[in-house]
Amino acid sequence: MRAAAWSAVGAALCSFATAGRAQPDLEGFWTPRIEQARSGQALIDELPDGAVLINDTGAGELAAGEFAGLTLTPAAIEEVRRYDFGAELKRENTCNAPTAAFFMQAPFPMEIYQSDELIVLKMEYFDLVRVVHLDGRAHAPATAPHSRAGHSVGRWEGETLVVDTTHLTPGTFMNNGFNHSGGLHMIERFRASPDGNVLWLTQLYEDPAVFAGLAARYMAFTRRPGEYVYPYDCDPSYGE
Repeated sequence: MRAAAWSAVGAALCSFATAGRAQPDLEGFWTPRIEQARSGQALIDELPDGAVLINDTGAGELAAGEFAGLTLTPAAIEEVRRYDFGAELKRENTCNAPTAAFFMQAPFPMEIYQSDELIVLKMEYFDLVRVVHLDGRAHAPATAPHSRAGHSVGRWEGETLVVDTTHLTPGTFMNNGFNHSGGLHMIERFRASPDGNVLWLTQLYEDPAVFAGLAARYMAFTRRPGEYVYPYDCDPSYGE
């Protein structure tokens, strides 16, 4: 049973290079793009009114006590108050990877593999992998395990890939003591520029257990044909 399942996955992956597809081509190597002016403003403009845009993508981070204007719940405020920043320096926490609600905006590249029914995002950061199902399936049951990548289902809306993700484990949301819960719901919109050389991405988050309303991020990536992600191979003993 398990061998048959892996065989099916292997067949799907092998089909990426040959499958004819009508949807936009997002396949390839993408590296984070530093922009003075947001080239994907049109995608940002599609975010719901009132969504708080978090400006911490790439190498930038918010300081302790800064939450981009979000209103935190009392439980979240208390969790931030009790957060031990010193724990981040402990050896056992060196290789503790974040979830897709944070790792997509890290300053590391990714590879995208694409077919009609499946998209795989291979991240350099912590060697993380995301699978997006395009076959019309529903989300996994509420009792299904949570993970750093979560459970993602997607669909095409014209030139835009819309990805709906649930089942994320609780994890850092701003890397400053502010964590999201296991109930966070994330909607992403991926769109390539007209020349296909830039990939725009917005993430929209809802997590009423932690903050009021909606939050969002914007990211951009540059396509670099022929390049590939390097192994991250996190080693807690490195440098000792």
